[in-house]
Amino acid sequence: MTNYKFNIFLKIAVAFMSSCIFFASCENNVNEVKSLGSRVGGIDVGKDVAIYISTGGKITAKLMAPLMNKYLLDSGKMIEFPATLKVDFYKDSLLVESKLFAKYANYIEADNKVFLRDDVVVYNILGDTIWCKEMYWDQNTGMFHTDKDVIVKQHSPIAKIYGKGFEANQNLTDIHILKPQSNSFAIINDSSGLNPK
Repeated sequence: MTNYKFNIFLKIAVAFMSSCIFFASCENNVNEVKSLGSRVGGIDVGKDVAIYISTGGKITAKLMAPLMNKYLLDSGKMIEFPATLKVDFYKDSLLVESKLFAKYANYIEADNKVFLRDDVVVYNILGDTIWCKEMYWDQNTGMFHTDKDVIVKQHSPIAKIYGKGFEANQNLTDIHILKPQSNSFAIINDSSGLNPK
């Protein structure tokens, strides 16, 4: 066999072998695709996740969860955190300004909102704290809100407010209780400097 004919034979053999491998891999891929389609909801699962959130090129928050489910076939692109969620909110210098905790959360990418429920707590470095059963975190506005029962503890003036519904910014420097209840209280210091006798 001449050198030229041997080269052509070798090329044909390599092409034939490659096509066999290609067809075999196609068959496996088709089966994998079928099995993926049979999964309920087409869920991607992440464990021990840490997600950094940035606004205008600055890191504004760090989200941490032991379990994250991303629903691939959901048109709203829902991400679920079924086994607790923690978020640290940062100042410009990456110092933690406030923290959030909930036993359950889900995020709808189309709305850019996080729904939180079950023992939701938000507190800042000054000690201002919000407790509620459920609330929303609107990432477009950077605000928390709910129309459900809420308890708010403030450091200045010292107050504990029971209410129905609230709105607050992420660092809790601006909290508005929609319907305060009568069992709320506040301790206001006498600014006149006079002591009662």
